[in-house]
Amino acid sequence: MLKVTTDEQNSGMHQLRIVSVFGLTESVIVEKLAEFEQLFPRLKLEIKSNFAESRVRLSASQSRPTELKDSAAPAVDWICRKLGDHVYSDAGQSMPQVVGTLLAERHATLAVAESCTGGLIADMLTDVAGSSDYFLLSVVTYANQAKINVLGVSDQTLEKHGAVSEQTAGEMARGAKHIVNATYGLATSGIAGPGGETDGKPVGTVCIGLATPLSVAGHRFNFGGHNRRTNKQIFALTALDLLRKELLDRK
Repeated sequence: MLKVTTDEQNSGMHQLRIVSVFGLTESVIVEKLAEFEQLFPRLKLEIKSNFAESRVRLSASQSRPTELKDSAAPAVDWICRKLGDHVYSDAGQSMPQVVGTLLAERHATLAVAESCTGGLIADMLTDVAGSSDYFLLSVVTYANQAKINVLGVSDQTLEKHGAVSEQTAGEMARGAKHIVNATYGLATSGIAGPGGETDGKPVGTVCIGLATPLSVAGHRFNFGGHNRRTNKQIFALTALDLLRKELLDRK
């Protein structure tokens, strides 16, 4: 059984690599990596989770880090295979850094329309140096009338499906993309809580719109059981992860 080490237990250890993971609980990661100690007995593994994000840290004894450094590569490859596309970086990068790199590599640009996340996605993206090369626009359209006036969301869509819906999120993303002729548009509309839930849309529900050069789609997720701030952070990261996967599909 995999033993997850702590910072105290890792004293005297030398960090080799960090694998960044999104969308898996710590218990699931532990289960998937249960054979690690048997396969890589000279390395130590530490898992640190924060909301839906986790960092899997590989370390070796300070007395022989150089000797073990080369053995980290096959260990990281094995971890990435086990955790699949939930791994967004094998070099300890943040989600905004990874998304930014993918946009830059593809010479693509991004516009964002946020409701429930209140500008958090824009804040995350602009924390990355050089983001002006690919990040063009952020609008916080909190009121329905702003969604209509600024983004061109149909009032019929809002009336029929509501602000928190795949249809509205998709139209928000398309509108943001259109305003600045960006390659991609990304949008969020959800219920961060503690109030605001309706039938079929509990607290923790978020709809994310993604407009690409070829299509516009909306996606619904639910992350109930968290406070408002935590929900907003999870919503923002989920939106960026959705874009990350889209960009990987368009190499």
